[in-house]
Amino acid sequence: MSRFSGQRRAGLSRVDVVVALALVAVGASLLLPAVYAVQQRNAAKQMVNNLKQVTLSIHSFEGAYKKLPPAYETVGPGKFAVHASLHIHVLPYIEQTPLHMRYVQATMNGMKVAPVVVPPFLSSMDPSLKNAMTEGIQNCAANLRVFADAGVKTAYDKDMPALRNSEPGTESIARTFLDGTSNTIVFATKYAYCGEGGSRYESRPNTRTAAFFGRNAAKKKAHVRDKEAAFQLMPNEKDCLCTPLMAQSFLREAIFVATGDGVVRSIKSNISPESWNRAMQPNDGKKLGKDWRASIDPPVR
Repeated sequence: MSRFSGQRRAGLSRVDVVVALALVAVGASLLLPAVYAVQQRNAAKQMVNNLKQVTLSIHSFEGAYKKLPPAYETVGPGKFAVHASLHIHVLPYIEQTPLHMRYVQATMNGMKVAPVVVPPFLSSMDPSLKNAMTEGIQNCAANLRVFADAGVKTAYDKDMPALRNSEPGTESIARTFLDGTSNTIVFATKYAYCGEGGSRYESRPNTRTAAFFGRNAAKKKAHVRDKEAAFQLMPNEKDCLCTPLMAQSFLREAIFVATGDGVVRSIKSNISPESWNRAMQPNDGKKLGKDWRASIDPPVR
């Protein structure tokens, strides 16, 4: 008979197990918010980098063509011309030359290209993103008042002319940004999905999936669902009114925008419609106003 027979092995009681599980639950509850905060900071940095990269691409495009990329028009010589949106035209300048060449070849042969996800156009901050992502979605919407004015002469307080009457992409940076590149918004965030619309980098302006914003002048401060607001504040699916030409924030109190000098800023929702309109128009000759300056957070690095 073993000398250990009859002895009870020490173990955890039910109370010990309950206490241990409680400690694990408390630890997880403290850790998860910290992990989420880190994920959000990383996603915000990614969005900032995307906006910066896309903004710098229009400078590279202008260096090659001596004009800004058009909202939607033909660019390039002869049979190598590309009939496409602004976002397609800047692909070579965001390290997407192979995809751009596919569009060139497709244009030459009268064919279409199956759109793919372009990382510089897309952000994980977007609350509308779904598990099964549709190819071609994007989050870097372009300001129509910069890229599709008639010349660059349309006043910010009037509706944009119909695109068929405009001359998109016909001016240089110097002749477009008469108010200065640092005083003009060129890109802002927009949902990939918005009701039955959203944002696709191939889409034409003035469509329900346009990768643009800013056709009409803002009359009210930023709001969740108001069609006359400067931009929509993180709208839910039910509040996303499928307004094709509105910027949409990924944050509850602010929106990321890039100005023409490549600086990305967080613009708070209390900005006045007057200041938002002036920042949208590159050549109205009007100062942005004190509330614009006050509403800008320090540039995000």
